[in-house]
Amino acid sequence: MPAIVRQTMGRGLAKALLADIQNSANEYYIGIGKSDLYNLEDTTITPIDSSHEEREFRNNLQSIKKVEGSSFVAKRVNWSSGTIYAGWDDYVDEDSPTAWYVMNDAKEVYICLDVAKNLDGSPKPSLIEPNYNTLGVPYVDSFTTSDGYTWKLLYDISVDKIFKFVSSNHFPVEEGQLTLGAGETEAEMELQYFIKNAAIGGEIINAAVVTGGSAYTVAPTLTVIGDGSGATAVAHVSGGAVTRIEMTAYGAGYTNASFQIVGGGGTGCTIRAIITSTDGIGFDPIVDLKTNAVMMHIRPDGKESNTFVVENTFRQMGVIKNPLAPDTSAFVAVSGKVMSTLTLITSSPFESGKTITGSVSGAIAHVNESVDAVVHFHQNESTGFKPFVVGDIISQDGVVLTGEVASISLVNGINRLSGEVLYIENRHRIRRDIEQLEDIKIVITV
Repeated sequence: MPAIVRQTMGRGLAKALLADIQNSANEYYIGIGKSDLYNLEDTTITPIDSSHEEREFRNNLQSIKKVEGSSFVAKRVNWSSGTIYAGWDDYVDEDSPTAWYVMNDAKEVYICLDVAKNLDGSPKPSLIEPNYNTLGVPYVDSFTTSDGYTWKLLYDISVDKIFKFVSSNHFPVEEGQLTLGAGETEAEMELQYFIKNAAIGGEIINAAVVTGGSAYTVAPTLTVIGDGSGATAVAHVSGGAVTRIEMTAYGAGYTNASFQIVGGGGTGCTIRAIITSTDGIGFDPIVDLKTNAVMMHIRPDGKESNTFVVENTFRQMGVIKNPLAPDTSAFVAVSGKVMSTLTLITSSPFESGKTITGSVSGAIAHVNESVDAVVHFHQNESTGFKPFVVGDIISQDGVVLTGEVASISLVNGINRLSGEVLYIENRHRIRRDIEQLEDIKIVITV
């Protein structure tokens, strides 16, 4: 039978995930790994939700770092002159092909309430960037630009959140607060405090022409029938049909509404009211933007206090919740290397990214890092899991380089079998170097 999972459920699960990440009782980490090739062509493969995939991810891990920030995010839409946008609609979901919100150059997020239209009802492109400051309009009110588009500011993105959560594909979304915090004054509050408090629930912000009808010689008179009050509208006619509706007042308190259409000389016009939530546009941008996605991020800096590998590649990222240290105590360090190690009798001659083999054991492994006499390595299904032994003479594939094993440690940083693996992402190889400051962002949509 046809069925849907409501956005409210996804949003609730996303809120629960965000709360869990931000709960001080939990430790969420982002890990990177897999320096070896996917296949001969090194073509990125799609991960499968299976225990096998999880095992391989754990086997491939190089380093982990504690999540430094988390936030609701929405798909990034930059305002662009000449683009046709859609008005917010209670009838469509977040995957609507035409965006109904934008982020401007000032990193302010606006929702489109109405679109400029031609006489025949077809949409016009947006030509004026919504920006309450440059346009000189109150930021708590909706406003119409000279190109005919009507916008409403939802919030502005702080510098800190731009730094942490704005990416090429997403930007942060955040709820405001209704009351002042202890010791706070209104002057110290962000814009969204005032926007949230000014939100009006149950407005009819627009009306969609379902069928335009025929034989209309003049615009019919429209009367809003519903359980709220104050909404008014006028119809526009072209070619004998009703082509668009202009809301002259949004009203308030509506949970249902219809339009009574009288006069005009024609028949067959039907109109659908577009009604905001009982809280109103601006009260909760998470609802307004119809998002259920959460972003986590880390910024490993070069070697990250000698816990991240440089001069090598990684192809996998993932999220691990509450990993344990090798002694089964909670792992709480900011970051850590998580690879097995060989300590050689003399300084290691091996190169990162190469394959090594033990002549005594027959063990094979991928070298992640080689520093002094220590070789950090990983094994996975491509190498097999035969263990190295003390006294092994190790050789590097393709080059006459050898070293003798003095000791072996299969645990380092964390117990790689511990913690919950919540997310795995495969991507094209990324090379890290000593001067690299990476901004790794992971978005989970539920």
